[in-house]
Amino acid sequence: MKICIDPGHGGNDPGAVGRCDDNDLCEHDITLQICLHLEGILLQSGHLTYLTRRIDRNLSLPARSQFANRYQADLFVSIHCNAAYQAAAAGIETWIHPFSSVGRKYADPIQASLIAAFPDHKDRGVKEANFHVLRETAMPAVLVETEFISNPEQAVFLSKDENQRKIAQAIMEGILRA
Repeated sequence: MKICIDPGHGGNDPGAVGRCDDNDLCEHDITLQICLHLEGILLQSGHLTYLTRRIDRNLSLPARSQFANRYQADLFVSIHCNAAYQAAAAGIETWIHPFSSVGRKYADPIQASLIAAFPDHKDRGVKEANFHVLRETAMPAVLVETEFISNPEQAVFLSKDENQRKIAQAIMEGILRA
């Protein structure tokens, strides 16, 4: 299976910013690390992977969807960290394009696998939105919001390499279940 992995944000777009140990924690750094872990385990499982970015660089939304379409990926997975004005907001959610039955085929097991891996985290479910990368990709597409970086407790969770690896593993298991 050819899987395009998209680390959200990058370059001069840090995405959401949280605080961890008195340091800024940027979404674009966390998403890149999770995606690199995901790529590694997918390659070990015999899948072909394409990353929209491997370094901290700026990449437009059209460039991301065009990249996946150019390589004719079978699945597009975009990884993000959520944020909210309320510091207590927490939970994991997965997004698909509205009425995308093929997107839901992947989103449901990915979401279930993430919640099984992290049962103490709030299950925010599978949601629908008209996001560019979900709409403009020619293959099934999901966008995973791994947790709220704006929540101090969840920022610490997201900053830990062991949790980033476990998130990647859960996403891979969900893909394989689909």
